[in-house]
Amino acid sequence: MWPKTELIDLLKIRHPIIQAPMAGACTPELVAAVSNAGGLGSYGGAATPPAKLRSLIRQIRELTDQPFAVNLFAPAVEAYELAPGQHSPMSELLMMWHNELDAGPVPEPIPIVGPFLEQFTVLLEEKIPVFSFHFGPAPIEAIREIHAIGSIVLASATTTGEAKALVEAGVDVIIAQGFEAGGHRGTFAVPYENGLIGTAALVPQVANTVSVPVVAAGGIMDARGIVAAFALGASGVQMGTAFLACPENNIPEVYRQAVLNCKDEDTVITEAFSGRPARAIRNRFIREMENHTDKVLPFPAQMSIGRVLRQTSAQKSNPDFVSMWAGQGAALAEALPAGELIQKMIQEFLAVTASLQVKS
Repeated sequence: MWPKTELIDLLKIRHPIIQAPMAGACTPELVAAVSNAGGLGSYGGAATPPAKLRSLIRQIRELTDQPFAVNLFAPAVEAYELAPGQHSPMSELLMMWHNELDAGPVPEPIPIVGPFLEQFTVLLEEKIPVFSFHFGPAPIEAIREIHAIGSIVLASATTTGEAKALVEAGVDVIIAQGFEAGGHRGTFAVPYENGLIGTAALVPQVANTVSVPVVAAGGIMDARGIVAAFALGASGVQMGTAFLACPENNIPEVYRQAVLNCKDEDTVITEAFSGRPARAIRNRFIREMENHTDKVLPFPAQMSIGRVLRQTSAQKSNPDFVSMWAGQGAALAEALPAGELIQKMIQEFLAVTASLQVKS
């Protein structure tokens, strides 16, 4: 059925479709629905406290007996040290919008990511089937420990150099994250501008560089994208934006509607929400922050200090200040349950490949 089967065999899944972790948007129900449909569901656990992470993993297991993944951020991005008063200019700027929304005081930045070691210990103890990570290599010892319990390791690369570094660290599958992808750029070895390579250019170069399976990510929304990914040398695809309109996730309704009404030119890479480059649907906050880039705090302090503004905006069904991560293919999103969406893509994949065979 599939041009390449090594990913399916390695991950013990039926279809080479991986749901992107989507930290903050993902739920056990979404993960389980994808895995039950034959793909690989993924839970984005980077901002989940260890005890809650354990509970969520167990909830996933109650909903599916199929393989699934848990994603963490590389530990190097957890910590930040702000100089005394460093956050004051950003706080003063946010206060203007807080007053507008009657959101109360601007909060102090607090740690909202990790701690990696405690989170990772939970993954080991729960014997998760697949571990994935973002923003650079996890510690080599952590990868060895995951392998020791029989689990598979995936990680994101935005250049061939990053892909090689990850394989050398012991990663089993490379996710080649193209420029089109929604959410945070996974670039870790070069300035992020150097990692802005389109999926169609990145995937074949990574596939030619590494000996492990390569998963294409970025702009893939339907069967046509899956077929193209295989033609480029990928063994599978990772899709995040395609699942944003599914009822199983927990994004605010105003975010879901923005995705469903998105046009091809509506997304932009910005550091305004988190302090790290990420692709999102352009809104008022992104536009007005363009004149205040000097006030943006390092990741994840920027994400932390803006948490109340984002929450209040979502609660008021106001898209102006919500971080609506989405890729360039958002206009192709469909509001279907995740399982139905995967089955639709599989049927369309078979139709497309059959059509290509007839034409050849």
